[in-house]
Amino acid sequence: MSIFQLDDEKLNAQSSSAAPPTSDASIDQQLTPLTDDDKDQLRHQRSRHITPLYMLDIWHRVVDALLVLAVCFAVPAQSPVITALVIVVGLELVPNLYRHQLTLSVLDSAPRAVFAGVGVTFAAVVLTNSNWSIGQVVKVCAVVASALILSRMIVIPILRLRRRKSAGYRHRTLIVGAGTASVDLAKTLINAPEYGLEPVAFADRRKRTDAAELNLPITDINGSIVNLVREYDAKTVIIGFSDYDDREVLDFLRACVREDAEVFIVPRLFDYVGVQGSMDRVKTTPLIRMRRAAHRSFTWKLKRPFDAACSGLALIALSPVLALMALLVKLEDRNAPILFKQIRIGQDGHEFELLKFRSMRPAKTEETNTNWNGAADPRMTPLGAFMRKYSLDELPQIYNVLRGDMAVVGPRPERPHFVSKFSKVYHGYHSRHRVPVGLTGLAAINGLRGDTSIRERAMFDNFYIENWSFWLDVKIVLSTFKAVFTGSGA
Repeated sequence: MSIFQLDDEKLNAQSSSAAPPTSDASIDQQLTPLTDDDKDQLRHQRSRHITPLYMLDIWHRVVDALLVLAVCFAVPAQSPVITALVIVVGLELVPNLYRHQLTLSVLDSAPRAVFAGVGVTFAAVVLTNSNWSIGQVVKVCAVVASALILSRMIVIPILRLRRRKSAGYRHRTLIVGAGTASVDLAKTLINAPEYGLEPVAFADRRKRTDAAELNLPITDINGSIVNLVREYDAKTVIIGFSDYDDREVLDFLRACVREDAEVFIVPRLFDYVGVQGSMDRVKTTPLIRMRRAAHRSFTWKLKRPFDAACSGLALIALSPVLALMALLVKLEDRNAPILFKQIRIGQDGHEFELLKFRSMRPAKTEETNTNWNGAADPRMTPLGAFMRKYSLDELPQIYNVLRGDMAVVGPRPERPHFVSKFSKVYHGYHSRHRVPVGLTGLAAINGLRGDTSIRERAMFDNFYIENWSFWLDVKIVLSTFKAVFTGSGA
């Protein structure tokens, strides 16, 4: 019995149970293709980030740049403008140097500013003023580090004041959970607006007495936190302790990230957890700041041009192989088509026509759309078995990548029938469709293709999405080459 058959028994058993999956509502919503109105809403949600708070953030960078430029002219450097430019760009690349902090403190931010200033300035001076003595280098590093501290002594008090005086410098905040910890946190934020968060509502199944005393609405999420984020125009979501189970909370997190809302999590045993790394705090309550979605980053914008360039070059380079495979497929069965075309589900639930070299004898469309075909399928041709072993049947999908239906790397696309089925049983399966589907993927290079666990595929695909980097794509492509050449599949 195949792994898929075992999974299918579970699927049938769960489908017939009285209690539907807890995340069905969010599944249906996320698998519905985005309409123009949905896209307008997303654009509106992202445009809200151009607020006075972010203008002050830009001003902070300008102050740093001006102080660095003044230092470079005062030293003087051989090429003060170039040296200053290298330092400013280097500072921008330092992780979390300009990250928004809830707890604003010059002393807390000083160590990072000093280390960043010294490290970046040393590298910049060595690159642009190679004839300087060690004494000159140390002097410039010290002055730049001092300038960065000075800029924070200017900016941080202004930001604290603006947060207290103006709602435009505070983020409207939705708190998931209306228990004691969430209520105490909300009270602190209301009484101390300098944290920059303004509670506007609680989300929980039960309306608790403590929360009601704050005169903030308590609303049940009912499967979709997106509607609440939009209704209350929330820029920040804090995940506290609620009556929702962990799977529902995970769906909420992913939905909030898609809305570009900043997400904090109150950790379990928060009284014992220390504040470190990317964490923040409100008084003594630590908050884990969730990493911004990788597919909202600048480097993600390079993914599509990279895919288009790679697929275009691959079509040219592999054209002899494509022609040979097409000829062999045609010679094997002159009455059957060379290409197998099938509807698959792509990003945001959109359908597209996937292309493959035909590896099986033709069947009715209804059968191919709803039947799971394993490696032992009697319709498999000898040439088809060979092509599948080395993934040669997938080569026409390079055209799908060039056309924009797919990416080089991403979750593998599935048929609508199975997407609908799997989404009702395997938690997180619907979340695979947040990004473009791919020619290869993290699940595929880990052997999860064909008759393998659907649950594990979803786990690997979501791990890929939430930990994406350009280098991760490169590693997956290199691993795919190895798998293809060794015949282990990818």
